[in-house]
Amino acid sequence: MKYSDIQITNFRSIAELKLENFKKVNLITGRNNCGKTTVLEALFQISGMSNPQLPVAIHNFRDLSLKSDNDFNFIFHNLDFNQEPHISATLDGVKRDLIIKPEYTRNTEKVITNAKNNIIAERINTTNTDASSIVEGLALEFKDGSRNLNFKSEISLLNGMQSIDSRYKEKLRCSFHNPQLWMAMLPQKIEKLLVNKQMDGVIEALQEIDPKITDIRIGTSGIIYMDVGLNKLLPINIMGDGIRRILSILAAVSDMQGGILLIDEIENGLHYSTLQTLWKALRKALEVYYVQLFATTHSNECIGALASSCNRVDKKSEHIRLYRIEKQDNKHQAFEYSPEMISAGIDGDIEMR
Repeated sequence: MKYSDIQITNFRSIAELKLENFKKVNLITGRNNCGKTTVLEALFQISGMSNPQLPVAIHNFRDLSLKSDNDFNFIFHNLDFNQEPHISATLDGVKRDLIIKPEYTRNTEKVITNAKNNIIAERINTTNTDASSIVEGLALEFKDGSRNLNFKSEISLLNGMQSIDSRYKEKLRCSFHNPQLWMAMLPQKIEKLLVNKQMDGVIEALQEIDPKITDIRIGTSGIIYMDVGLNKLLPINIMGDGIRRILSILAAVSDMQGGILLIDEIENGLHYSTLQTLWKALRKALEVYYVQLFATTHSNECIGALASSCNRVDKKSEHIRLYRIEKQDNKHQAFEYSPEMISAGIDGDIEMR
């Protein structure tokens, strides 16, 4: 499955932004606080548009805790519940559409009963909502374009309830890659690949880094070993953090076979000298497992490594796009670059970040 575009309205800091012409590899760059991560979060939200838990997950990505339903305003533009997030995207030629709406409970007595509820009323006032209206939860109203039906899921922290529209079954697989979590879970992920006989693609991708790698195994203590043709298997721990980080990304690709992978700040934890190696192996894995990648970076070295991984006569270079997001006067705009344009910009010392 593959996205070709996304339209974002009133989602977090983004009032309006459209990105088009997505390819297999899509790298998003721009200055700090320009909305790079927000684009990934919007893609994650539209990919699981029937799942009412995703607004909670998106908060957790930023280490935000939800203490009340009113804290959901972090995903509303300007923290204003009146500015409802609207995300639409085209997946395999079919348009997906999602609107996130607050659900209110009107109860004046609840507002004035105790100190806790007085705080809630104060928060509502700051979001231009009538003080007698308490946000009870969120409603996710969505449709996928393949059927002339409207669907709805709901979640509330106030009473711990959620509901998912049983008429809709999500077929798209999408993951927001968390480096710390994946590094911690790497032995379990490798074991899963081994049990399901899905390791060949990962090894094939790693051979782009080191052709001597022929096998990966798990020891009884959870240590990952690699066969590089020596008389003993080598523990991955002595091969450096770079190879472990790359392996975790490749494992994430294989885990999302046929789906979408989102990685924020893909260069984190990697020395700049290994970035070209990463892209070489990653492009191979994406091809083997039919995965579409969206990643962010603020590193010129990462951008240059991606461009260098493209042979200008290689038709597969058309599978790559760079999007630079610019924010000016609280307005967002995306500029699209092909591999040839990226290389020309780097050669001309043009700032691409």
